Amino acid sequence: MMEKFNNIIQFNNVISNAFPEYEYYPSILNTSKINSGWDMTLPDVQDKDGIVLHTQDNLNVAYNNIVPEIVTIEDFYQQSNIGEIVVIHWNHRLKDIYDGVLKLIEFPTHSFDFIQHFVNRQSEWSHVSKKSNTLNFMCLNGRPRKHRVMVYKYLKSLNMNAVITINGDGIIDQNMSYNNYDFNNVDNFIKLLNLYQQTPVNIITETLYYESRGILTEKLLQAFASLQLPIIIGHKGAVADARRYGFDMFDDIIDNSFDEMDNDIRWSCALDLNMHILNNAFDYSSLLPRLVKNQQYLLNTYPRLLVDNFHKQVKAI
Repeated sequence: MMEKFNNIIQFNNVISNAFPEYEYYPSILNTSKINSGWDMTLPDVQDKDGIVLHTQDNLNVAYNNIVPEIVTIEDFYQQSNIGEIVVIHWNHRLKDIYDGVLKLIEFPTHSFDFIQHFVNRQSEWSHVSKKSNTLNFMCLNGRPRKHRVMVYKYLKSLNMNAVITINGDGIIDQNMSYNNYDFNNVDNFIKLLNLYQQTPVNIITETLYYESRGILTEKLLQAFASLQLPIIIGHKGAVADARRYGFDMFDDIIDNSFDEMDNDIRWSCALDLNMHILNNAFDYSSLLPRLVKNQQYLLNTYPRLLVDNFHKQVKAI
């Protein structure tokens, strides 16, 4: 069992312990972006057996599957005498579109950190399981992005019994506004417990949509914890990514065929193909055992799976 600090296994320790002979550089991304990619602080080193670079946020995948941050790293170390350069990234299945010299390892450290904090405070939110389901669904869009704005406007036009929000829309209940949010995702979730209790369905507009290799965030994980059916509006293959991590995506109830559709129609098909879900035309009680299983898998198995997957990839290289 790995050592914990404040009852949290530090992902930096997980990574550095896996590469005892390499130099590890955590959090190389800076807060600004240059030419559609993150500005980065890359260590100017040479003559190393290996280095490990951790990109702690999502990388930017262009329409032609070019990742500007990866290109920058390749160019920066082109003349360096470094045996192996390992890049730890969040984006799912990034290795599928890359055949260069860098060694890529998928390790969603943001999710790994979040779920541990989430589990440690379970006593504060466990009553979310006392569902009333008085609303059809929820869709909290947060910071406006093109796909979120389209989803928000479309759902609002349906006039359903639901809570649909986006920043800047003058939300009456400020607890539901992401304008009040800080970077403590567990605190933010607890503020909205009543809403999660009232909704059997969560329409999740993920951070990335147009990138071919995106991320799954705490928004999806909170839906699993809240015993909700999830409709993911994210990057192409987002549903498959969640399924690959072991979650039940209710393919017999939700029409997930939209998952591989083109960007221009994927978001609308996710909604149009699942109007029965938005109208709650399904037997929630019969699905409850599976929803509970998803919840327990999230809390008990998922964190260990992330570490196990990381070590498998380390072993492979």
